[in-house]
Amino acid sequence: MESVDGSSGPIDDGTGAVPATPIMRWLHGVPGPTREFNQTMVVQAPPGVSVDDVVVLLQALIDRHGMLRARLEGDGTLTVPEPQTFDAAECLCTVAELTDHALVSARAQLDPAAGAMVRAVFASPTGELALVVHHLVIDAVSWRMLLEDLNIAWAHHRTGHPATLPITGTSFRTWASVLAEHAASPTVTANAAAWQRVLDTAPVLPPPDPTTDTYARAGRLTTALDSRTTRNLLTEVPAAFHAGITDILLIALALACTEFTGRRAPIAIDVEGHGRDDTLAPDLDLSRTVGWFTTTHPVALDTDGLTWQQISTGDAALGPIIKRAKEQLRALPDGLTYGLLRHLTDTRPLRGPEPTLGFNHLGRTSRPGAAELDDQWHPSTTGMPFTAAAARIPMPLGHTLELTTAAVDTSTGPRLDTTWTWARSALGDNDIQRLSRLFTDALTGICTHVRRGGGGLTPSDISPAVLTQQQIDILEHRHRLQDILPLTPMQEGLLFHANSAPANADDVYAMQLELTVKGALEPRRLREAVDTVLDRHPNLAARFCSQFDRPVQLVPADPTVPYQYVDLCGDIADPVALESEIRQLCAAERSAVCDLAHGPSFRVAVIRTAAEQHRIVLTNHHIVVDGWSLPVLARDLFATYYGHRLPAAGSFRRFVTWLADRDDAAARQAWREVLDGVETPTLVGHPDRLGLGPRGTTSIRITGETTSALNDLARSCHTTVNTVLQAAWAQLLMWLTGQHDVVFGTAVSGRPTDVPGADSMVGLLINTVPVRARIDADTTIASLLEQLQEAHTRTLDHQHLALSDIHRATGHRRLFDTILVYENYPMDTAALFGGKLAVTEIATREFNHYPLAMIAQPGERLGLRIEFDTGVFEPHSIEALTKRFKRVLTAMTAVPGHSS
Repeated sequence: MESVDGSSGPIDDGTGAVPATPIMRWLHGVPGPTREFNQTMVVQAPPGVSVDDVVVLLQALIDRHGMLRARLEGDGTLTVPEPQTFDAAECLCTVAELTDHALVSARAQLDPAAGAMVRAVFASPTGELALVVHHLVIDAVSWRMLLEDLNIAWAHHRTGHPATLPITGTSFRTWASVLAEHAASPTVTANAAAWQRVLDTAPVLPPPDPTTDTYARAGRLTTALDSRTTRNLLTEVPAAFHAGITDILLIALALACTEFTGRRAPIAIDVEGHGRDDTLAPDLDLSRTVGWFTTTHPVALDTDGLTWQQISTGDAALGPIIKRAKEQLRALPDGLTYGLLRHLTDTRPLRGPEPTLGFNHLGRTSRPGAAELDDQWHPSTTGMPFTAAAARIPMPLGHTLELTTAAVDTSTGPRLDTTWTWARSALGDNDIQRLSRLFTDALTGICTHVRRGGGGLTPSDISPAVLTQQQIDILEHRHRLQDILPLTPMQEGLLFHANSAPANADDVYAMQLELTVKGALEPRRLREAVDTVLDRHPNLAARFCSQFDRPVQLVPADPTVPYQYVDLCGDIADPVALESEIRQLCAAERSAVCDLAHGPSFRVAVIRTAAEQHRIVLTNHHIVVDGWSLPVLARDLFATYYGHRLPAAGSFRRFVTWLADRDDAAARQAWREVLDGVETPTLVGHPDRLGLGPRGTTSIRITGETTSALNDLARSCHTTVNTVLQAAWAQLLMWLTGQHDVVFGTAVSGRPTDVPGADSMVGLLINTVPVRARIDADTTIASLLEQLQEAHTRTLDHQHLALSDIHRATGHRRLFDTILVYENYPMDTAALFGGKLAVTEIATREFNHYPLAMIAQPGERLGLRIEFDTGVFEPHSIEALTKRFKRVLTAMTAVPGHSS
């Protein structure tokens, strides 16, 4: 069979035995009739649709979606027969007018055991089609897919083409099998104790009586929230509390129930979820799958502590209660695991009744626009009463009280619809009227609280940073924050260096990128581009706080950075004097980014040096930007300036979260093994030297011939030029120190391929890790390269580990004081050119605290920049060192098999 895109391969059509999912197991255990349990939608047909057309379209839907032709087995599982084995005409009834009686009759014809999962009623005069589907095979999300497919099939059919629908994505049968397998996972069973604690919460209401409390006899009340409050509830409130709308609605329900019952204890609520999780197994795609994916899980919310006046008026004291309840929700395991433990695992470890209060938020839907009404199938605007009639079935209620909410976009604005369904044996109409008012008042009070400036972060928002709510509140009292992040290992090291540096010292980690631009640059437009870049990468404006146990970086809610435009055109005629003025300005910019606690560590200065010539100076402390980020930063800036649309940037938060999830124990062991036997650190400076002298630099270019030979050597030994240079540096260190077991540092990009968007992130992602080389009389160049490559392979998955942790793991205070950096992140100058601007020169300033560093820059002629501490090395020593390094490179490319 051929797949939709034309490639050869099996199609997951979902036919065959379907294992029971947790929600199917729940329904199988309901103490009462479930044959008529359904979901119903009434859709309006385009003009001119006939009964024959409806049969064709229904056939296409049933053939495409296997669950619509499923059959219920005695053990609660399903069987899906092959397509084209079900005649759609048999499930269609035509009437002159759609009525409650017609819907009830169709509902009564449902028979899951006989494979009768779908019944349809078509009123030809009005063009209304009621689809009555047993809940076993459909959920609220599935209706969107059915409606889309109905219109796709109609588009084919009305133009004379077959109304066939392609089978794509993951079938429900495959999903059910994935769930069954996942149920036995240790990650699931480990959550049993947490869920049992929630189940142990006393129910807020007595249970329904299964003999009398049915959906047919239940009380119902539907209300709607005004558009202004709904709009605030859907936008400002979730943003203020960094929460989802479902969280806010649950908290409001708990507040209302606490007041209604007078309980001073947690409120237990059974919460429905959509249940579609594409991440549970590789290659899952549930975006087009019809089925009953619904999950349920209990929550217990403690919202006590306020008077109702404080709640309904949005008092300042309401904020801490909302935050506390939100954290209670965040502390729960993945809701999917509850159903697996309750219904699928062999041991069934969860005991006790489930909450008698149920809640389900159906999300946000839109009413069809006028343009959609003419030629497409769409939900009927008058079909809701019939849908309600189809729901009045003799099946026992699942809860004593159920609240269902849905946000509906209307022509006058969004509206929150609420439907209360209750057991008349436990609650009366007046009870629900009061509870509904309390719920509305709680929502209004929350909105009022936010309009007055309420909201804020909670500990779960800032994980993996670890702060208490009190500490977060202290920080938010001083700053408006969008995020709080932990520091990466390199950031912690740089913050330590910055905090321990003498006052007014020139921080070697203040970096600068200077771009000389020719053309008619528009300063205001460039300023707007800087603001856009900052919105893409808000961590550029972070401040660093060392007030608590571990330092954190504070990302402002409205990030801004200092920006200045300096016009020197015509003021200074002498080019030397002009350059001196620019150097002074650049020095001031570098000094300004070194106050990590109080000022942004990123600044922009634009200097006009001639009529159509500017210097764009981007200055940052290394703690917020690494070398690999500079090309990304420049690309984003100029692309935004030119008005180009950029894809979403990778989030630095995603990287620090990934970093926190690494297995540090395994990483320490790996580094311990690679560095086992290192007895003496490899130091070129004095071991007890403190502070850093003035920096000196020298640069050279290796000949094209030698550069080409180095590339050939790397290829012939199945390694990289970086590894070849590391082998040369190791030999140089052996000559400098007299040691035959040497260690030096190297910078790794820190951009893991399994972190989405890592290549578009701006931040300090790099790390410095050790490289060890052992050289004796028998070591050849080839064997040295093999040794280095093998060690690299062994530690490749552990390059995230902080250098300080590596030191501790190996028992050394220091391992090296030299570093070799291979800058394989060239600036794409083509991306910086526009119609009116040209970047004619790029200059960077970037140092580190090591007394000796070599930075290699790949190209047709390999570039080498040597940075050194002038208090350790004299210029003539560096000249001799450079000459020797060049000789080593030349010798290495001669005969790799010779001794090093």
